[in-house]
Amino acid sequence: MKVAQLTDTHIVREGTTYFGIDTVAFLRDAIGAVNALDPRPEFAVVTGDLANFGMAAEYARFRDVMAELHVPYFVIPGNHDEREAMRAVLAPETYGGSREGRVQYAIEDFPVRLVGIDGNSPRPWPGAILDGPALAWLDGALAAVKSKPTILCVHQPPFRTGLHYLDLGGFIPRRRLRKLVDAHPHVTRVISGHIHCVRSSRWRGALAISAPSTSPQVIPLLFAQGRLARMQRERAGFSIHDVSADGSTTTAIYRRDDAGTYAIDATYGPERT
Repeated sequence: MKVAQLTDTHIVREGTTYFGIDTVAFLRDAIGAVNALDPRPEFAVVTGDLANFGMAAEYARFRDVMAELHVPYFVIPGNHDEREAMRAVLAPETYGGSREGRVQYAIEDFPVRLVGIDGNSPRPWPGAILDGPALAWLDGALAAVKSKPTILCVHQPPFRTGLHYLDLGGFIPRRRLRKLVDAHPHVTRVISGHIHCVRSSRWRGALAISAPSTSPQVIPLLFAQGRLARMQRERAGFSIHDVSADGSTTTAIYRRDDAGTYAIDATYGPERT
């Protein structure tokens, strides 16, 4: 089955933009492209930064636009999100019914299992911190069902991305999470957003990979090609994770061109778990 991944939608209040970008229009384009896929994904997951300032009005706009998606969707919060404002506006089934504290859940209704975990720490820290209770919950959730291929979603990539200004506020504890995932070979993908571009890391049985944001971004690349810094413009996009019954998975990165048309730009996999 196919799973769509959207991320970093950064929806803002009506009448405003995100650095001059109409993020609602770009999200609508991505949703239209997902709806047009044949076969269509079974469900979608939005891996954080749904809203830009974590305001109720932003989540209301996000909810109204996502209603145009023709498949169920689930969310996890990013460092721009406010958990309680998100919970107050979105339907509980979109965040697994998680009522307080961290947003963490397992979705059991499909041939591929989705496990979402919220690693956000209090602002202004932009990275992720999973404490002992969160790791224990995740270990139990992954151990509970081993018969299905599983996708684990977090907002911040749990590996070094090469984007040094983001790696400085990265994922803690990266190595403990990797060791935990390696102990559960039915996990085929660890998917994330946050960095607004695609980076990947091969783990023992899983590929950890981030997705492009649904709006175009300008990404600083430090110490690239012999220069202290340069800027690279990334096209808007989303990911499709195609998981077979044996756990072998292909991830296709779809990118939007200037005419608003989406096409596959790159693929990763397949691998067997």
